[in-house]
Amino acid sequence: MKSKKTTYILICCVAGVWGIIFYRVFAGLAAEDNIPVNSRTIKEPYFNMTDHAKDQVILEMSYADPFALANSEPEPIVKSAAPVLPSAPIPIKTQVNWTGIIYSGQIYNPTEKKHVAIISVNGKEVMLSEGERSNGLKFIKRVGDSIKVEYQNATKFLSIKQ
Repeated sequence: MKSKKTTYILICCVAGVWGIIFYRVFAGLAAEDNIPVNSRTIKEPYFNMTDHAKDQVILEMSYADPFALANSEPEPIVKSAAPVLPSAPIPIKTQVNWTGIIYSGQIYNPTEKKHVAIISVNGKEVMLSEGERSNGLKFIKRVGDSIKVEYQNATKFLSIKQ
């Protein structure tokens, strides 16, 4: 029965705290009743406030270019009398027909620990590992799901065709 005194003190404290809470809630609700419900203000449009039709400002466009580094007058171009050398004709690259080369997929060879690519060259299927050649096609390297090949002195990345 020693704690009976502390129990009564705690009950009074709890009642006081709840009293303060209820007081603040009801005081806050009562203060909100004084606010007007419809407080809409109508703004006048900007063009009605200023009469732009009777504006007397004239733009002056006769000023120098602020971004010009030097004089704005173009300098006369002097043609030099240098002899014109005939240029060598540019060699035209032959177009490589890549439509006949199809990369079908790859196989991992666990005994040799190499990836072998299955490539169809003009209808003939060949299996090549990195660095090998067949039918004029060289398998250079494997990158993820695509390979880099060289055919007729041109290189290209090929992806798996389904």
